[in-house]
Amino acid sequence: MSHYFIEDPTLKKHERNIDFSIGSLNVHLISDSGVFSNKSIDTGTLIFIKFLSTLDLKGKVLDLGCGYGPIGISLKLLFKDNIEVSFIDINPKCIELTSRNLKYYDLDGKCSTSDGYLNDGDKFDYILFNPPISVGKNKIYEIYRDTKQNLVVNGHFYLVIRKDKGGLSHQKYLSSLFETSVIYKEKGYLIIECINKE
Repeated sequence: MSHYFIEDPTLKKHERNIDFSIGSLNVHLISDSGVFSNKSIDTGTLIFIKFLSTLDLKGKVLDLGCGYGPIGISLKLLFKDNIEVSFIDINPKCIELTSRNLKYYDLDGKCSTSDGYLNDGDKFDYILFNPPISVGKNKIYEIYRDTKQNLVVNGHFYLVIRKDKGGLSHQKYLSSLFETSVIYKEKGYLIIECINKE
């Protein structure tokens, strides 16, 4: 069985146009079979981007588990030179698509294939995550722990998660690592803000 977080070379190529709007910004991206939400942008990601667009982002941003790049690319288009965005995904096809989508807009962005973080010493002001719940809590909680090591002091980790998919239990665990709060709710989704105080 194919999963969007595992590259499946047997899947036939089926590229699609993904179009959505954030306020007055119209975003056009390319997706393909074998990646998360490849037919249209999913509700949670769109809610997440719209929330993030209201912040005053500056500095180094990581789009963790970037898929074909909707979060990081949208924010780069919105905040332009105020942010430097890096993209990580376990699926090489996602990184290929993100690179193509960045090129379409003539945007810079460091793209890397990894099942977590790269050990290059990078630390970020913001890390953004729409966790793949189907990989299980053990793996996701491991990523949460690694996130703490990859944030600057007072850096912010934001994630979007459905309340009925364990959102509050995730927040409880995150509270053992960060100062946390549910900062926004919409359509059953929670956006959790985590601040690295150490």
